[in-house]
Amino acid sequence: MNAMSTFTPDPATSNALREVFRRADKAQRQQLVPILPPEVIEFAGVKMYVDPRDNFTDRMIWRDGHPPEIQSLMALTQLVEGRNALVLDIGANSGAFAIPLAVAAGKGSRVIAFEPSPVMIGRLGYNVQLNDLGHLVRIEGCALGAAAGEAMLNFRERNFGQASLLPVKEHVRTGGALVPVRPLLDFVGEASGHDICVLKIDVEGAEVDVLAPLLDAGGWMPDALLVETDHADAWDVDLVGRIIDMGFEITLEAEQNTLFVRKGAA
Repeated sequence: MNAMSTFTPDPATSNALREVFRRADKAQRQQLVPILPPEVIEFAGVKMYVDPRDNFTDRMIWRDGHPPEIQSLMALTQLVEGRNALVLDIGANSGAFAIPLAVAAGKGSRVIAFEPSPVMIGRLGYNVQLNDLGHLVRIEGCALGAAAGEAMLNFRERNFGQASLLPVKEHVRTGGALVPVRPLLDFVGEASGHDICVLKIDVEGAEVDVLAPLLDAGGWMPDALLVETDHADAWDVDLVGRIIDMGFEITLEAEQNTLFVRKGAA
């Protein structure tokens, strides 16, 4: 039996530890992380199994009762709610975007969750099952990049959600795994038959490798893109400018993300 389905922490102990963690300073939190209990957190009609010991996003959901990028999530939810939507979640992690968006989207929708980390694929799959979304969410166990192939996914200490195809500093790197890589252009045909397509991408600085071939092709475009732009200073391409030049406007800048909506699309 899956260990995730059998673990039930004592609520009183978990709540007490949560309060201690909230009040702790950074050094104290680092000491507490290894003993934080995995559990199922419920918010807005969604259930999420999280493990705060090894994933920052899970840790924030465990601490706060909702995903950390709540403004960004709400903005995408408003776009897809009740509509026949295609959601491309690139860097899906444990499902903090994929699961709520799947719950919000209307009949006929499809969520494709791209996640290359073997650990997080399992957790994402469990959360899909937990919310009875197996008919709507498809997990693609691969990274996206400029071309098909394989690459080393580098793991980061205590944060599987920050695994990256880019180099990770040696003192925080905890190994890696070879993962398959596919280009985003392989999936654009999925948009057929949907009323709106939303793309969310958080790939720890490798956004240019994923999005530039789509922009270069100059054909199909999603109706909205939520891009983590925290690493924009390190990009060798002005990705923000290129997206705007393709007919998008910025409607939100929050939580290290930028939301681009195609003019007249939503």
